Amino acid sequence: MFAATEPHKNFRSAIGRFLAVGFAALLGVIVSAGVLMAVSQQQSRWIVHTHQVQTEISSIRLSVTQLIGVKLGNRLRQKHEGDQHTDTIKATLDRSIATLSRMTNDNPRQQARIPLLAISVAQVEEEAGLDVPLDARVGTLSDDPAERVTALCATMLDEENLLMAHRYKRRSDIASALYVILGLTAVLLLIVAVLAYITIRSYTREITASRQALRAANDGLEAAVQERTGDLMRANAEIQRFAYIVSHDLRSPLVNILGFTAEIESAIHILRTELEPRLDGQPLSVTPVVETIMTEEMPEAIDFIRTSAMKMDRLINAILHLSRLGARRLNPAWQPLHALVQTVADTLQTLVNQSGGAIEIASPMPDMFVDGVALEQILANLIENAIKYRSPDRVLRVDVTAQRMGDRVAIAVADNGRGIDTRDTDRVFDLFRRSGMQDQPGEGIGLAHVRALAYRLGGTIGLETTLGVGSTFTLILPVHFSEEVPSDSKPSQ
Repeated sequence: MFAATEPHKNFRSAIGRFLAVGFAALLGVIVSAGVLMAVSQQQSRWIVHTHQVQTEISSIRLSVTQLIGVKLGNRLRQKHEGDQHTDTIKATLDRSIATLSRMTNDNPRQQARIPLLAISVAQVEEEAGLDVPLDARVGTLSDDPAERVTALCATMLDEENLLMAHRYKRRSDIASALYVILGLTAVLLLIVAVLAYITIRSYTREITASRQALRAANDGLEAAVQERTGDLMRANAEIQRFAYIVSHDLRSPLVNILGFTAEIESAIHILRTELEPRLDGQPLSVTPVVETIMTEEMPEAIDFIRTSAMKMDRLINAILHLSRLGARRLNPAWQPLHALVQTVADTLQTLVNQSGGAIEIASPMPDMFVDGVALEQILANLIENAIKYRSPDRVLRVDVTAQRMGDRVAIAVADNGRGIDTRDTDRVFDLFRRSGMQDQPGEGIGLAHVRALAYRLGGTIGLETTLGVGSTFTLILPVHFSEEVPSDSKPSQ
């Protein structure tokens, strides 16, 4: 057993390891992919942030260009005036500078340029004729403020472009790392799959070899069983022949015993006839002992011999009956079980009527391929026993039911009779063994006969009983009996 189970244990262990490695690889991929995706999303947010910063810088440069255009227009018209358009431009510039200052909090270099940019923009606004707050006025610088704004915006854009390139490269590196992890995981899973395939194939080969060995062992076992079955059948046939011969040979001396017993009884009658005149005329010529022997002891002994011989004759007849049953060839055919049970009940109806009871037969019942004569004998014995051993305290009731259980049928004969002591549930099936009060005729062969027939039909019989309540005999038989006669096709119904 150990040799047979060890490969299976090793296989389960190897598959468990492969599954663990595969699961760990998948878990690692999931965790790594999650981390890398989170980092990649962060980089994407930074890229979007950089685009927004660039947009604000470009907006400042565009607004300054528009203010310069307004200043040139005022010079051409030789007047200085503000309008709603310049106010809108100023509001846009103020908002863009504030937004740019807030968005570059993470970049000290850009933050250092914001004050100079704000001063330059304020100077451009002032030159364009816009009202500039006192704290924003710085006077006239040596260079052109518009050019200074343009230069600052270009420098800040270059800074953001460098950040953008760095962040794009970082995101690309993350994607590459993710692809590398996926590739390594795929390779690992492929290796695990190959090793699992090799292990499964090896295990399959071992299983195939084990099955072939088991098949060979089964073939040898089947041959041994068939040989043993043949031996048992021959031994059973020999036992049956022996029982028949012994029973037949025992009857000859038994007949002689009964014959000579009759002759002795006749001789005693003659002697008594001869002795009676002497007893009447000369009583002293016959001793009391002789008188007692002739009138009491010898007739009693002869009656005992005759009774014992007759009982022995009945037992021999029972043995002969059982031996003949074992030798009888079964002839199975499809039987409608309900009709067969009804036939048995009809043959026992006279006994049932005398007892004042009733037999209830359940319907429907399955059909069976079985020897009808043998099944009728079984049911007749069981129902007749129920009638014979009925309880005097209640009206007899016998229930016969049948239920299909796969390829077998369970036939139950239940009664409300005397019941049987649970200690005798096995012995009642033995030959010449009876249980309970012996107030009914019989030699104790009925249930032995029933069990022998049940075995011959390929089934079993069991007993459930409660003393004083009743008994239930359950006969379990195959639906299709095929031990002795080849199976026939069931007729259409």
